[in-house]
Amino acid sequence: MKPVSLDTLTYLREKYGQLLTMEEVAEVLRYKTVAAVRKAHARKTLPINLYRFNGRSGYLARADEVAACIEKMGLSQPVPACLKCGGFDMT
Repeated sequence: MKPVSLDTLTYLREKYGQLLTMEEVAEVLRYKTVAAVRKAHARKTLPINLYRFNGRSGYLARADEVAACIEKMGLSQPVPACLKCGGFDMT
């Protein structure tokens, strides 16, 4: 796997911090609703991992994983949910 572009990772960290909420994941990956993110996670079709932390409610995503997903798609901006990491050839 190639290294994540610092531009993408820096942008995500400056805007959202190290962890993104499900609402922020929906925004970045262009899902229509948070419910769509939940459904994709339940179906195991969400292109990133979501984590639960003790003392925190809900699921969170790591900014570096979101940036790596975006980079893997070959794009430098948040993308529509229909494009999944590894499932779309951008060449």
